[in-house]
Amino acid sequence: MGSEKLKTRFAGLFMIVGMAAGIFSVAPAIDSRHYLTEAAAHFNQVIVGAVFQFIMALSYLGVALLLYPIIRRFSGSLAIGFLSFRIIATNLVIFGTILLLLILALSNEFVSNSPENASNFQALGNALKITRDYINHVFMVLILCIGNFILYILLIRSKLIPLWLSIWGLVGTLLSAVASVLILFHIVDVITSEYLILNMPTAILELVLGMWLIVVGFNKKVLQKYYTRKRK
Repeated sequence: MGSEKLKTRFAGLFMIVGMAAGIFSVAPAIDSRHYLTEAAAHFNQVIVGAVFQFIMALSYLGVALLLYPIIRRFSGSLAIGFLSFRIIATNLVIFGTILLLLILALSNEFVSNSPENASNFQALGNALKITRDYINHVFMVLILCIGNFILYILLIRSKLIPLWLSIWGLVGTLLSAVASVLILFHIVDVITSEYLILNMPTAILELVLGMWLIVVGFNKKVLQKYYTRKRK
C-alpha cells in the first residue's frame, strides 16, 4: 500500500508537470506567419519550447507507467489499452518535437544564406509546419483522448476516485477531441480562443486530478477490498 501511494503521488505530480510543460512548450515564433525569419530570430524561445515539449512527453508516459500496475488489478484490458495509447501519444509528441527543431534549422538556413529560391524554403517550411500542427494538435490529442477515455471508464467502474472527477474527465476528453476534429476540418485554427475554450476543462482537470492524487490518492477502501479478496 505504501509503494502504491507513492506511485499515485508521483503520477499526480507528473500530471501537473505535463500540463505546465505543455503551456511552456508553445513557441509563438513557430506559429507566426513569418516563421521562417521569426524562428531564427527567437532561437532560444524555440529551443525552450522543444525542451518543454520533450518534458511533456516524458510526463505523459510517466503517468501511464506509474498508474498501470495499480489500475490493471481492476481491469487488465482497459489498463493495457490506456498504457498503449499513452505510449503512442508519447511517440507522437517526440516526433512533433523533432519537427519543431527541423523548422528551426530551416529558418536558420534561410536567414543565414538569404537564398534566391525562397519559394522552395517556403514550401518545405509550410509542409513541416502543417505536419507539426496535425501531429501536435490533431492526431496526438485524439490518441491521448482515446487513452484518457479508457482511463476514466476504468476509474468509474473501479471507484478509485470520486465519480464527479471521472465524469469531468470524460466530458473534458470529449471536448478536447472535438477541438482537434474542428482543426482537422479547418473549422477552427490552432491556438485560437475557440480551441483554447474547448481544451480548458481538460487543462483544469489535469491540475485538479493531479492535486487529488498527490493529497488524497486513490480510494483506500476500494484498494483495501481488493487486497482482502486477494488474500482469500
